[in-house]
Parts: sequence; C-alpha cells; structure tokens
Amino acid sequence: MIGKDQISEICKTALSESQFLVEIKVNKANDIFVYIDDYNGLTIEECKRISRLIESQFDRDEEDFSLEVSSPGLSKSFKVDEQYKKALNTEIEVLLTDGEKIRGILTNINDENNSIEILKIKKVKIDNKKQNIEEKHIILKRDIKTTKSVIIFSKKNKE
Repeated sequence: MIGKDQISEICKTALSESQFLVEIKVNKANDIFVYIDDYNGLTIEECKRISRLIESQFDRDEEDFSLEVSSPGLSKSFKVDEQYKKALNTEIEVLLTDGEKIRGILTNINDENNSIEILKIKKVKIDNKKQNIEEKHIILKRDIKTTKSVIIFSKKNKE
C-alpha cells in the first residue's frame, strides 16, 4: 500500500513556494486524495502537473492506485495553518469546541500563543440610530472545532 509519507515527500519537491499541502488521504483500495492550495489561487494546470509528478513516482504494475489532486474546496474546514494565512483579511466562520459560532474578518494570526483574532461588526441601535460596533475576539486554536471561509455572493448593480 502506498503511504502518506511517500506522497508527502514527493509533494515537497513538486510544490512551488506559494503552494502548500493541506491533506493526504489514502484508503485501503489505494485511492489517493491529495489536497493542495496556493496563496495565489490554484489552477487546474497546477493540479495536473503535481498529479503527473506523483504518478510518475509509482509503478502501476507493482501496485494499482487511483490519484486525485485538487484544492480542498471552499466549504471544507481548515486543516493547516497556511489556510489561516491565506484567509487573512477575509471573512471566516469559527465553530468553537463549546458550540459557539463566531463570524467575522480574520485580522491577525499569532503564532506565539497559537491564536487568531477575528473582528466582528455588529449593528446596534443607539438613540434610535443604527451604528456599527466592532468586537474583537482573540481565539486560541485549541478552542476551535472548525474554521471555514465564508463565501459571499455580491449583487451586481443594475444601471
């Protein structure tokens, strides 16, 4: 059976400086799933290039396998620190281990105390006027169950 460590070593040589490995899954049927990402956006051509490089390192006559190389997808939870770095200054949703959800802009990643900072903007009514209030949340990564990017669909202005 092809191991995760073998694939991880191959990926290290295949990935560019802006790319990073998110996750490798190998099941008992030798179905291999490699999830990668890129700070500059991942293209299909890059997935194909990396897939071909991984595939070239194994002999299908010795051991049959299937291989899929892709990005982890927008709806998937973050797995590695690089995903937080890529999401800096964008909206994320964090589910804490106690069940609380916090949605806001990821404004800081602190590697020293292994935490993230989220800026949440709340609309409140003060003296019958709606005002935006900023709430800063510092969250330790050990208290995070899942983190996901928030997908925002913007409306086009009709002129």
